[in-house]
Amino acid sequence: MVKSGCKNATPVSMFIGGIAGMERVIQSDVEPPYLSLVTGPPGSMKTAFALSLISNHLRRTGEFGLYCTVEEPVESLLRTCQSMGIELPPNLQITDFTALRADNEAMDYLKFTKKMIDHFKQQRGPSFTCFILDSLGAIYSLTTVNEEMRKRMFGFFDYLRKQGLYTFIITERQTGEFAELEGNEGFLADAIINLGLDRRNGKIVRTLQFEKMRHIRHSMEKQAIDVAPGGVTIMGPLFD
Repeated sequence: MVKSGCKNATPVSMFIGGIAGMERVIQSDVEPPYLSLVTGPPGSMKTAFALSLISNHLRRTGEFGLYCTVEEPVESLLRTCQSMGIELPPNLQITDFTALRADNEAMDYLKFTKKMIDHFKQQRGPSFTCFILDSLGAIYSLTTVNEEMRKRMFGFFDYLRKQGLYTFIITERQTGEFAELEGNEGFLADAIINLGLDRRNGKIVRTLQFEKMRHIRHSMEKQAIDVAPGGVTIMGPLFD
């Protein structure tokens, strides 16, 4: 196994091998920096998908990842992972912003997030390869969405891209909505991964669909997903 930071190191696949069945959906993998939006309605397993992907990657590589939660306390997050059989690795740092929200309602979340990333970049060096922000919608809900905020978000995405990380930004999106969301996130992201809920024969089926993936050939079909030991698994295409 090639460790991060070695000269001429070949990156370990993030998506293929990170989620069981992913080889059915994409033909090759991505290299950092790569910024992915993970979108979908409540209950579509956005957090579980991102944590499955990152946790499996960190276990394979021994690298370091940072997960920042803005709306779900760590205790709730850990219970969710336990119920789904997702084992979080020790080299994943979880930072809980929810307590900070209670102490400082006027907190600048984008600025604080940058400081967190800068801190771990300095502390961990090239072994820091993965970052998750959960969620963008929570940050928008705590501030005024105007032209100035959209400009700041553009700058934030540009900053994230320059860090050389695999970045996953989780945000809610109702069925049928475009990925531009509050600003231009859909245009700024390298990938848009839409998780959904589909009703079939009286049952709700969770789905995954790659709406966009720069530099990679990928299926545009909806894929049925489920949770198995080790996290989210892609079952196969969901046909009408």
